[in-house]
Amino acid sequence: MNKYILVTKLLVCMLMVLPGFSQDNQWLKGTWNGVYFGEKSKLTKTFDTRLQITKMSGSQFEGIVQCILPSDTTVRLHTRITGRIYDHYIMTKLKEVLYFKDPPGQYTWAKHCNLCDSMKYSFEKEGDSVVLQGERRCDTLCDIVARYSKNIGSLVYKPAFLYEPDITPRTFTAKTTVTRTAGTSFSFAKPVYKDSMVGRDYFAGRAVSEATRYHIDADSAEIRFMDNGIVDGDTISVYYNGQLLVPKLCLKEKPYIVKIPLFPGYPNRLVIYAESLGTFPPNTAYVRIIYGKKEQSFLLSSTMSKSGSIELYTSQ
Repeated sequence: MNKYILVTKLLVCMLMVLPGFSQDNQWLKGTWNGVYFGEKSKLTKTFDTRLQITKMSGSQFEGIVQCILPSDTTVRLHTRITGRIYDHYIMTKLKEVLYFKDPPGQYTWAKHCNLCDSMKYSFEKEGDSVVLQGERRCDTLCDIVARYSKNIGSLVYKPAFLYEPDITPRTFTAKTTVTRTAGTSFSFAKPVYKDSMVGRDYFAGRAVSEATRYHIDADSAEIRFMDNGIVDGDTISVYYNGQLLVPKLCLKEKPYIVKIPLFPGYPNRLVIYAESLGTFPPNTAYVRIIYGKKEQSFLLSSTMSKSGSIELYTSQ
């Protein structure tokens, strides 16, 4: 009995330390190192800085910004901040000065400015790091650009926008291998529950629009892709449940046809990824879904920064 208790405790401990994908913004918590670039500063153009997010509650957070003079690290300004994280950016607000030491001479830290106590940050992946970058413009010494970074490997929780689905082909029952128009077979991967929930608004380096959802009373469907209106050179790649199904398809008047299996209990997701915008942006694909004697049509628009998507549900 004691042996089973020990094994259970060990498994729990292992699960607690495994990094995971965060949907509750915990990835932001911790220390971020970076620089402030003070364009109008009379002291120096660049300051070392440290962003410490100490508390997360849903989308809201609290923390401290430390701005340090590189030539004399005892000269610094510590300011408490609050903020909120949104889908594609972060807003912070200066609350109060906690500590400061002014440099010798006539210069002082710009400790407060009613014009610029808020700052907007973007966040994105750059190489092996997540980068936060913000800019604040006004007529005082706090006219700055701030840039923080953290190595992805050091994140205990990984944000959804870093999510990379497993697109390794997996072999399933016979119905999961379906012939495409080109005559080649394709082994479809059954969606994993995690794949369906995490990263649904971000895929392959781009944002994904909120999915059009449709329920189908069938275990498979025929999907037809064609250009909408004037054929102007729109090119797309089609992903199905994280797998590249159709690469770089130039949309024509004549439909390109694929047949796909539908997995019950999962959102079976098609993502339309724009490879080009054609002569008349945005990239617009006309999608027809046919199953049995029924059909449904969708018009999906995509850009070079945002993909269109459909989620198909079935109970069969």
